[in-house]
Amino acid sequence: MNFKHSFLVAIFTALPPLHAQTRAPAIAFDQFPVQVFDGKIKLPPEFHKDSDGSWKDELGKPASAPGVNFAGEYYLAAHSCGTCCRFYTLDNLRTRARIDQIKMFDAAEPAPTTKDGHTYIPILYSKPGSRLLVVQYELDLCTPAEENLCRQRYYVLEDGRLKAISKTLQYCSKVSGDSD
Repeated sequence: MNFKHSFLVAIFTALPPLHAQTRAPAIAFDQFPVQVFDGKIKLPPEFHKDSDGSWKDELGKPASAPGVNFAGEYYLAAHSCGTCCRFYTLDNLRTRARIDQIKMFDAAEPAPTTKDGHTYIPILYSKPGSRLLVVQYELDLCTPAEENLCRQRYYVLEDGRLKAISKTLQYCSKVSGDSD
């Protein structure tokens, strides 16, 4: 090995990998605190309890019991509509109002595709006492791939609307919130 080759190897091994050059923004659930509603909740009409006590959604599929899990008074629910298919509902449990904007995260069959050709399924993370919504786009889960990739974006609920507060990051970080 000559000096020029040794020098190039030393330079390239000292550089961090491309995916490590960008770090997650310092965005955390506790930066967007809200008081959690503790009054009598108004159940979303499409959820019901079966005779055996289990909760179901409007498709008759199992659901978690409605309760505040986002932005102080909202119930964010994930619904399965088949393999690699999911949709979301966002209901205010204090007023019973629905925020239809959450449909932007729906993934029907066939799975949606990114601009660069990856299929994706969005996974949403929230906390009852925070207006922050973390969306992780799991890439290629429903199509064969050597490795599954992930992208992430942050949103905040403001005046009943979801507002993006970051660009879509080319990686995902570990999230310690409720996922639906």
